[in-house]
Amino acid sequence: MWLLLAFTSAISLALQAIYIKKNSLHFNEFVITWSILAISATLYLPLFFFGNVPHLNTVFWIAVFSRLIIDSIGLVFYVKGLKIAPVSLAIPLTALVPLLLLVTQFFINHLFPTTLGIIGVCVLVGGLYLLNFDHDTKHLFSPFQSIKKSRGLQFVLIFVISQALVSSLQKLAIDNSNAYFYTAFFQLFWAILFTPLVFFYNKKEFISVFHISNIAKLFPVGGLDALQVFTNNIALVLTQPVYVYSVQNTSIILTSLFGYFFFKEKIQKHIFPTIMVVGGVILISLSS
Repeated sequence: MWLLLAFTSAISLALQAIYIKKNSLHFNEFVITWSILAISATLYLPLFFFGNVPHLNTVFWIAVFSRLIIDSIGLVFYVKGLKIAPVSLAIPLTALVPLLLLVTQFFINHLFPTTLGIIGVCVLVGGLYLLNFDHDTKHLFSPFQSIKKSRGLQFVLIFVISQALVSSLQKLAIDNSNAYFYTAFFQLFWAILFTPLVFFYNKKEFISVFHISNIAKLFPVGGLDALQVFTNNIALVLTQPVYVYSVQNTSIILTSLFGYFFFKEKIQKHIFPTIMVVGGVILISLSS
């Protein structure tokens, strides 16, 4: 069940990345981020009627406020990065999250993967290395140089680091409440607190979001986010964060294909490394 949920989340993530890039041509990153939160929070409201409101302890609130700060920063940089970097290069960077999760989930959730899971993570990271390898210079450190040269990839890397912490904090909060309540509560709480920031950043553009035509443009971004977050949170109840996020990374190959079809980005040299990334994901999923 967790595998099916994680794959559903992966498909939603891939489609969401395309819609974010398309909308970044018309709106700033704060407006898009707020739209993601506000639309998904509205769709989550019925979840409040499922089950009882749990007792919310100190650990829950620490996890909530920690994620609120870290995820807000990460999501804004993610949208900003997708605006200026090719999605076929930006999204594969998210494959680094499972590697970082090995550390964060150990300290936050006291969980550690199996040997096969660790091998899968290494294969996945190897694919990511080849994906950013410069075949012209053939320089050993060229993948790191490409990130150094691209401001967009640097922004996405900030998002990647944030998500390694966020995934562990999500599981911690869910373990101290329940998946339905946490999903509905956090997204609504986040949307409300983020509203003043986006309003004062650009009042005119924020108000323009409420035009029917703009709501139609932004709704797929928030709707897909609602689907991917919900399936992700249920999967986190059933298994370790590193496994869930690794399977989510199958969105990498889908996003590369979408980048080719929608934005005519070149992907010929990305095919084998992307297959390696997906192979690593398969090993990780089998290890659970």
